[in-house]
Amino acid sequence: MKNLLRSRLLAMLSTSILLASVIVIQSTLAANLREKVSVTPGRTISPAEENILSRAAARTLRHIAEARTAIHVGNIDQAKENLQQARTLINIIKSQRPTAKVHDHIWVAKQHLDYESTEDVAADLIPIDADLTEIEDEVPIEQARKHVQRARGHLKNGNKQAAKKELEAADAALIYTEVDLPLAATEQQVIKAENMLAKNKTADADKALRSAEDGVQHLSEAIFSPVTQARRSIWQATRDYAAKNYAAAKMDLGKASEWLSEAAQSTDKVTRKEAAKLKRDLEAMKKKVSRGDEKTKSALTSLWARSQALAERESENVSTGWAKLRGKSTAKTALIEAKLHLAYAENAQLIQGKTAEAARELDQAQGYLDQAIKTSDKTLAMKIHAMSGALKGLKAALDDKGIKAHARYEKLKSDLRQTIRVL
Repeated sequence: MKNLLRSRLLAMLSTSILLASVIVIQSTLAANLREKVSVTPGRTISPAEENILSRAAARTLRHIAEARTAIHVGNIDQAKENLQQARTLINIIKSQRPTAKVHDHIWVAKQHLDYESTEDVAADLIPIDADLTEIEDEVPIEQARKHVQRARGHLKNGNKQAAKKELEAADAALIYTEVDLPLAATEQQVIKAENMLAKNKTADADKALRSAEDGVQHLSEAIFSPVTQARRSIWQATRDYAAKNYAAAKMDLGKASEWLSEAAQSTDKVTRKEAAKLKRDLEAMKKKVSRGDEKTKSALTSLWARSQALAERESENVSTGWAKLRGKSTAKTALIEAKLHLAYAENAQLIQGKTAEAARELDQAQGYLDQAIKTSDKTLAMKIHAMSGALKGLKAALDDKGIKAHARYEKLKSDLRQTIRVL
């Protein structure tokens, strides 16, 4: 199912435009958005269609800019109205994500844990399983599915608290990086601006909206970056390989290689270095794809895990570049790098079985955590200290390749991810 995820994203944002024109009555919303899009799964999205996606983000950006203008001329009521329209667009886009239905069903199950029997909550897991199956060709769902299975086991044992933690982990594992991160950053700042306007703190509201503009501007950049495109092609290769369609898998890797060549020209030093390494390993992999053995399958999974970590780093770093220009703390940057090396360590230990390499990656992750602590306030520093302790626990158990090791890595990555999102 070639390029299905890209097609889904385009359809998602195109739908957002149409729905927004109904829900948000303002004529400015619908103006100049008359393009008709026909997306056929299996073909590449054209530059013209990519332009439509950018214009969809621009609609949200326009409402935020209009709100800032209204603030500067003292029209607070108009600013509030513009922010409501921006929130409507953001919510529509969020609701159209492939993962949206799963998140909703997980939320319901967690709520039921407070007052329903474990048998009743176990029934809530059935639609979650169905949702995951529905999107497995578009989004990696293995980790989320494992957490749901563990939640089911805890429910059988009557342990609601443990089941809730597993459902929270499943929810975190389904972060749709290219859309969730910039949208989350934008939404947080829009909400902050609304709160500031309610308190008549117009300068603070304008400052928050300036950051919100950055998040929207970076949305299409994150979705269509070369690293993200390479990750999608490698993911499709894993799917085709599992289906024994080796010719298709080889073609997928060929496309990924082209994207990695482009990524290797990035202005970001880490992206250049890691993309070049991925490309070298990928080219070697192409020669072995037709073997159909477990060793090749494992190596392909390792390629995808590394590309996923690099793509997530890039998405998280998008807004950080602007933060640097504005003199903000470098803690977020350090945490992003720590998470990249943590993901590499997980890959080395649990997929490749390279204990020494995993140890080196964990040491690098530790170094970045130490760096982040130096530029953090007391509250953030306490969180990072806790994560540092968890990382040391990982290094003390490098020979563990079982379920507990997987769970420890996923928990620490989730903690880092959530911390990065709110900085």
